[in-house]
Amino acid sequence: MPRCICVECGAPVSALVRDYGKGNLRLTICSACNAVADKYVEYETIVLFLDVLLLKPPVYRHVLCNLPAPVSLRTTLKLFVILVMLDMNVKAYLVDQDAGVTFRATSMYKMPDATRPFLTSGRRIGQFSLHLVCLALMENVVYFASVVAGIWLDPFRRQWRVKLQTNGHKARVKNTSDAPWTSCSSALCIASFGKLFALMTVIWEVHWSFVHVIGALVVVSNVLALQLLLGEQDPAHATSLHVVAVVAGGIVAKVAAQLALWRRPITTMRYCCQGDRHDRRCVRGWVSNAPQNSEQRCLRSKRAVRIELSRD
Repeated sequence: MPRCICVECGAPVSALVRDYGKGNLRLTICSACNAVADKYVEYETIVLFLDVLLLKPPVYRHVLCNLPAPVSLRTTLKLFVILVMLDMNVKAYLVDQDAGVTFRATSMYKMPDATRPFLTSGRRIGQFSLHLVCLALMENVVYFASVVAGIWLDPFRRQWRVKLQTNGHKARVKNTSDAPWTSCSSALCIASFGKLFALMTVIWEVHWSFVHVIGALVVVSNVLALQLLLGEQDPAHATSLHVVAVVAGGIVAKVAAQLALWRRPITTMRYCCQGDRHDRRCVRGWVSNAPQNSEQRCLRSKRAVRIELSRD
């Protein structure tokens, strides 16, 4: 019989629901804490989602250990794609605000009027958006890979691999070789959905520091989810720094990847201009050698637009 756990204290229980016959079903009472083993069995999905965003440990125990079936690899990939798109939206917002980023970029919507038609064509906006998507994808891949590698290497000798193999989901899947790493990835994806709060930047004008506060909450959620998944379920070990160190290593690897990808000052024009050599030389010259004289700036801007129109 699959092993489940109590969402309140983490103690193992034989079942979540007991059938006394004739449709008389009762929730199991945990013998360790005398509380309902898993109250979320009766809850709707939207309630589970809200509690996940509120960082409640019981709901993480339910999602990670007590679901009827584990989160599949296909579902994990879908969640990962959603997270990448959320990160892309955040990066676009920070670039447009020109603050709170470790790289330098120029928003194509804040360029002079003379060059704005040249930069805001659909093709060039799509190219710049694709660049942000690729950047968000690489950062998330590096972060997830670093955290999973840290758990697999187990530098603190916490027997994390053994705990993943003996998790409640082991008896529910046929191919258990991929189950531990899928469960780690799904735990990170579920715990990262606090990034949905960043969508408020689309509706309201908020300070750029709000985005980084959300990022800090996501990191705390990741630490909490991994602690519960890796067996750090005893309240006496809730302050363990082993999982914190693994997540910190993933953050360092993510920042290093971002700095490597943005090791040079980048401008929107550099990724948006796909004309011939003469066009790119003209536009890059306009960006790097921006004249102080307003008349010269206007003439050079009009020349760039004229060249682009003639090429089209």
